[in-house]
Amino acid sequence: MSVPTASSRLLAATFAAATLIGAATLARAEETPASPAPSETAPAPAPPSSSESPAAQESAPAIAIPDVPAEATATPVRRRDSTLAAPSPAEAATPVLTPPVSQKPPLPLQVQGEDADYAYGAFQRGWYLTALALATPRAEQGDSAAQTLLGVLYETGHGLPRDARKAASWYDLAVSSGNKQAAGRLGLLYLNGIGVPEDRKKAGDLFEIAAEADIAAAIYNLAGLYQTGEGRPYDPEKARDLLEKAADLGDIDARFQLAQFYLDGPADLRDERRAAFWMGRAARQGHVGAQVRYAILRFNGRGVDPNEQEAANWFEQAAKAGNPVAMNRLARVYAYGRGRDRDVEKAAGWHLAARASGISDLELDGILSGLEPAQRTKAEDFAKAYAPAIPEPEEDPTETTP
Repeated sequence: MSVPTASSRLLAATFAAATLIGAATLARAEETPASPAPSETAPAPAPPSSSESPAAQESAPAIAIPDVPAEATATPVRRRDSTLAAPSPAEAATPVLTPPVSQKPPLPLQVQGEDADYAYGAFQRGWYLTALALATPRAEQGDSAAQTLLGVLYETGHGLPRDARKAASWYDLAVSSGNKQAAGRLGLLYLNGIGVPEDRKKAGDLFEIAAEADIAAAIYNLAGLYQTGEGRPYDPEKARDLLEKAADLGDIDARFQLAQFYLDGPADLRDERRAAFWMGRAARQGHVGAQVRYAILRFNGRGVDPNEQEAANWFEQAAKAGNPVAMNRLARVYAYGRGRDRDVEKAAGWHLAARASGISDLELDGILSGLEPAQRTKAEDFAKAYAPAIPEPEEDPTETTP
């Protein structure tokens, strides 16, 4: 019985903080956001060049679109809980994938002579106590898959109190029996120091074991260790190759980080065409940060043919998902009539929604201040659908002072 792998999603804000970095201008793009065919492959690396593509050079006159402050990319470590560390202001503006609250076990519990896996089936249905009862005797008899399931139950606290130490103990027993899925999960615990002392070298060793089974999450995290030189020698080319492998396996985070690597990594490894290829695929899978940055690439024609209307579509999709930077980018699209018909009220509305989330824009503030009262009211009503609270306009003291 085969089941999809559902691994923990760990996120390093430093590796993902380049999500919203874009060009300071928008330009045009082409290609519709349809899902790629399974046989589609990444383009071959472009020859080294310090100039932009001809499409970018022929793009429309620039309009001011401010960048989000860039932070150096680091390890793609996937944090188990977004509350482990408070985000910096730049990180707070960066969309991240929230790890699922509940974790399914990463494999079926194969039992010789049985076609059905009752313990795993019980877990999938949310019958955690039943899964515990069925898996425990098998785990005690040395069944590594059952040991892994017990590790998941203890790690997530389903059916019994959460206990990371016991989870690590069960994972360790499963790893000693050759279970590669358990190696990936135990590696996450060592990576974050959960239930065991933090040990990135040990985590890397375990990710290496899991990577032998083409477990995308393990390959992704291993790439992060090579990217930072923590637990593994610093080797950006090795990190890139591992991200390529995880991306080929369909890992959405790997696709996004690989695209960022080709945009912001070492100068001799940058490739805008491959960056746009992988950024587009992460965007189509639903990665909000990739949608924002892909929209910027599409508008500017960097690594892909320019098309302002499609870029606006990506900005709108990310804005409706709650990304405040996309809201301001979309506000500029409406303000200047580039990719959308000019609509000052919508521009103001999206900007108000972004401001309510803590992201401002001085040029859009100027547009906002020039609205008539009726236009301001319409903009506020529009923004309320996308922001929890819209700040009241500041009073002009010259109008109230005798």
